[in-house]
Amino acid sequence: MAKEKGSGIQQAAGLIRYFDEESEDAIQISKGAIYFACISFSVVVYLAQYGVWSWMRQTLGL
Repeated sequence: MAKEKGSGIQQAAGLIRYFDEESEDAIQISKGAIYFACISFSVVVYLAQYGVWSWMRQTLGL
């Protein structure tokens, strides 16, 4: 019969410790950049939803 090697919690502890460390080579993104990207994307979607982009195209003659 196969021998059990411990509980799942004990085995997961090594993975948590491994993934908890931050790499110096990883891309660092600031909170401000994330906020800016989310707000910008929201504004673009909002303007597209209410037809502002098509209104601007008609007004500018594009």
